[in-house]
This record gives sequence, C-alpha cells and structure tokens, in this order.
Amino acid sequence: MKNIKDRKNRWILDVLLVVGIIGMGLFVYYRVNQMLSDREPDADGSSPETIIQPTSVPTDTVVEIDESAQDEQEIEAQPALDFQLVNLKGNDTSLSDFLGTPVMVNFWATWCPPCRAEMPLIQEFAAEHQGDFVVLAVNVGEEKPIIESFVEAQNLDDLIFLLDPTNSVASLYRVPGFPTSLFIDEDGMLQAVHIGEVDRDLMTNYLAKIGVE
Repeated sequence: MKNIKDRKNRWILDVLLVVGIIGMGLFVYYRVNQMLSDREPDADGSSPETIIQPTSVPTDTVVEIDESAQDEQEIEAQPALDFQLVNLKGNDTSLSDFLGTPVMVNFWATWCPPCRAEMPLIQEFAAEHQGDFVVLAVNVGEEKPIIESFVEAQNLDDLIFLLDPTNSVASLYRVPGFPTSLFIDEDGMLQAVHIGEVDRDLMTNYLAKIGVE
C-alpha cells in the first residue's frame, strides 16, 4: 500500500511540474509577443506613441537634435499635461499657474548649440510681448550654478527658468531631443510642438497659433 501511495504522490508531483512548465512557457510567449507588438509601427509608418503621452523614458535617451532636423509635430489641440518644477529662486512653479496666459515651454541645455543660438531670439520675443505670453525655459539635467551663469551672461531677464534635473517633465512630454518647444494657449491647450531651433518666422507663426500677435 505504501508503494502505491508513494507512486501516486510522485505522479501528482510530476503532473504539477508539467503544468507549471507549460504555464511558464505560455507566460513567456505572451510577454515576448506583447513586447514585439509594442515596438511595431502603425500602418502609416509612425510610432504608436505620441510626444505628449506620459512615459518612463530613461534619462539617457534624450539627445541633442541636429539643426537640420527641425520640424513641427502634427498634433491635435489637447490639454497640456500639468507639471511642477523649482525655479532659479527656489520656488515651486507649475504650468497651471499660468492658466489664462499663453505659454511657450522650451526644453534646453547649455551644452546644446541650437539651444544657445535660439535663446536670445526667444528673449527678444518675450521682451517685445511682455504680458502677452510667458516662456518657461526648462533646463534638463544640469546643476543650478551652470544655469545661473548662462542666464546672467546672456541677460535673459524675461524668461522663467525651471530646473528639471531628473528629466521628469522632459520624459512626461516624450521630448526626443534639444531644443524642443511646446506652444500652449490661454486655455491650457497644447497647440503646437516644434523640435529643433526656432527662427523669427517660426516664432511668429507659433505664437499666432496661441493667440499672440
């Protein structure tokens, strides 16, 4: 009787082991297929992800954009994702603080040549249209003294500089490189996204989209 009982117990354990192996194999198969499907482009060749959806993109994926790679991302107007960062004075600043005023959010870094090249032009527009719109210059990944030194040397008095040391907001907006600018109207609706350096004509056209003439 004991041998029969032992054989029965071993048979049950063998069955459970086989079922466990099959279950693990199905799980791995499902996960691999899911990962592959997530990486496949849509039928029009574009990525299934959009620039304005939340993400957990690693911070080391943000790279400088070549000046020749400038383009406007075609998007439908939609609510801009709110965020909060610390400004150079150490105060918390949120995008929603400026609801009722058009906003340009500029993602940049001091080591990025196109960022440095466009900053005086952005300052010029901010000074010319003071009170009509605000510029939130979000520096990504750099320390406060570096940013303060750059701002002082360039006399960028009309821009609001925010610190994004961990790329949290850059990742939130899926910023693919620097510089990238968001144009948000007074109702908090994201109307345009530009990747690359802006020039005078581009600034004029983008500001018109958010009601700044």
